[in-house]
Amino acid sequence: MSVLTQFIQGSLISRQRLMQGREFYSPAPRNLPAQLAFERWTRRVLEQPALAVARELAGLSGPELYELEAEFVRCPLRPPAPWVRPAVAVGGVLMVLAGLGLGLQALASLSETATRTLQTISAAGLLIGLLPLGAGLLSAFGSVHLDLSHGTTGLYVGKLDEQHPWLYAAPSLTSNDVAEEYRQRILRERGFLRGADYVMMRELVQAQEALARVRPARSVAEQLQSLPVTPHPSAQEPRLFRVGSARENAEAHQADTSRRTAT
Repeated sequence: MSVLTQFIQGSLISRQRLMQGREFYSPAPRNLPAQLAFERWTRRVLEQPALAVARELAGLSGPELYELEAEFVRCPLRPPAPWVRPAVAVGGVLMVLAGLGLGLQALASLSETATRTLQTISAAGLLIGLLPLGAGLLSAFGSVHLDLSHGTTGLYVGKLDEQHPWLYAAPSLTSNDVAEEYRQRILRERGFLRGADYVMMRELVQAQEALARVRPARSVAEQLQSLPVTPHPSAQEPRLFRVGSARENAEAHQADTSRRTAT
């Protein structure tokens, strides 16, 4: 089916190879309807890595993300092409009629001319019915990856609420200072954290871990093999005593001497 599509488009280069040749650059007009915009993002998810899609979605405004989320709620499964269902229905009906005609020709005792005519019509109906049915099945098999990308796009644009599957994975990322700063900034500027923001925070944490892995091995080993340094009790800061006047010191000394003598 993809080869036929290439011939129809007048090119022998597949779409995947063409997109690789131009680094997946595919600009589209802004303010598209929600259905067309969601279809565009579905293809972007299929062609681009997770980080590239997440950083583009994270830059959209709150209303734009809300429209994409509402479109996924309205249609959680990717709808097929408009011609697929009628083609499959017509092909199925023609094949059923052709089967009935062949069965009638085998069971009924008809004249030789009528039998040949019915047999020819049934065989023709069977072949004609196979064409749209086969085209519909090929289209369904060819869009399997798009169907999966449709659900992934829904994860990216969905809010991190109690129904989102990435909810419990997101709080563990906030222990990183960079991810926590990103979370607070998104809440102040846009309002809600979405699946694309979880991907961004995850990439930030992984970048911090990758930065830590380029430290010299000796310094990391020394830090790992050493105990925390605790101050010695004798090295603690001495206590400070209040120093009074000479008269107060003499009176205190005299009182102390009297107390010892009485004892």
